[in-house]
Amino acid sequence: MRTRLFSLLAAVALGTASAAITYPVTVSHSAGSTTVPKKPLRVVALGPHALDLLLSLGVQPVGYGEASTFIKTPAFGSPIRDIRNLGSRVTSSPVNVGDRFNPNLEILTSLKPDLIVGEDYAAQVYPQLSRVAPTLLFKGIDRSEWQKTLPLLARALDREAAATAALATYTKGVQATRAVLAPRFRNQKVLVVWTGGGEGKNTFNISDHNDWTGGLLTDLGLGVVDGDKRDAVVSVEGLTALDPDAVIVLASGTNTPARARADWNAGALTSRLRATRAGQVYFFDYHLFRRIRGPIAAQLIERQLLREMTRN
Repeated sequence: MRTRLFSLLAAVALGTASAAITYPVTVSHSAGSTTVPKKPLRVVALGPHALDLLLSLGVQPVGYGEASTFIKTPAFGSPIRDIRNLGSRVTSSPVNVGDRFNPNLEILTSLKPDLIVGEDYAAQVYPQLSRVAPTLLFKGIDRSEWQKTLPLLARALDREAAATAALATYTKGVQATRAVLAPRFRNQKVLVVWTGGGEGKNTFNISDHNDWTGGLLTDLGLGVVDGDKRDAVVSVEGLTALDPDAVIVLASGTNTPARARADWNAGALTSRLRATRAGQVYFFDYHLFRRIRGPIAAQLIERQLLREMTRN
């Protein structure tokens, strides 16, 4: 069923790739319906999710809005030199337009964009963004959501063939990774949590199989444990009650995978969990595993999982 879904998504994109788009084109998205009058050549990406989608379509942005925690260049209007995880694929030196959810409108206007692409978190400033340029805001936090978004974005950009290729590459990568991981974790309960460390090092949030992270890991053959509900907060004692066979810990905020590992191993209860004793606790970066949520992120996640989970 899962393979059939991937094939269907690719087929849908392929069916729309037979001819060039005729502009103007109208695209429906989470904030409404937007008409793009001409093929966009100057595109701004608001956030890593939008950036992933654009890069997967072969589009380099003229501007970029990041989560404030990760903006290495503090001055708005300056090129961003270091974009976390995706930076090696960016060749355009995009200008820092500020926070991805509330960007600097003056800088945006100065870039003279043909299209602004972001997430629905920026819905409160959608009217202002739309006055600068046609704006598309998409949802991306749920399982398989970007696969629905990508063909829509590709239509706005006249990049439908690239969308077909990206979907096919994604499907191939998932199938290859699943072939390795699924046998290793067959019949095992895998818990996915994130923690900010520090004072909250003994508090964890659960990722379930219907969000982006848990959904991808489920597709990769890992039996993701949901806990009580999506994004549920659980204590160390709660982890003990769930007692999973394996745990994936994502370091969020200013936390790091190395610090999260140290906190975990130093904990009186976490160090005695079945997963810990079996050497099946894995530590990764929340930013990559939960915030980017696109086909390129999936490839990077798969590489990290294969490297860390196949060492023994």
